[in-house]
Amino acid sequence: MDRIALIDGYDQKRVRETLNLLLRDRKNEFREIADSIGIPLTSEDWEVIILKFCLDYEDCFKTWTADPEPSTLKNTKCMTIMRSFARKKKSFPEIVHLQNMANTLYTEFHQTYKRVS
Repeated sequence: MDRIALIDGYDQKRVRETLNLLLRDRKNEFREIADSIGIPLTSEDWEVIILKFCLDYEDCFKTWTADPEPSTLKNTKCMTIMRSFARKKKSFPEIVHLQNMANTLYTEFHQTYKRVS
């Protein structure tokens, strides 16, 4: 199964091309997040898993900062993502560092995706 299909709402070919462009400059960030949340770099399409994780983190940020109260399911999903960031960390700055990397990756994904045709 091609995991690119798990990224809903986007053209799969453009997502793959965008991901390849991102990996040129941001491979270290992808690796650091993968290591932090326990995704082995030997997994098939581990980069897609990390991109999907970052896009899910973006959804959480939007959910938590929106006016209507989020559903219990969305809250649970977001807490799971936050827990993944926080596991085995010893300080809050370590967690914020990972969140900032996820933010950078999803922001650059959107910017690059717009330019890829």
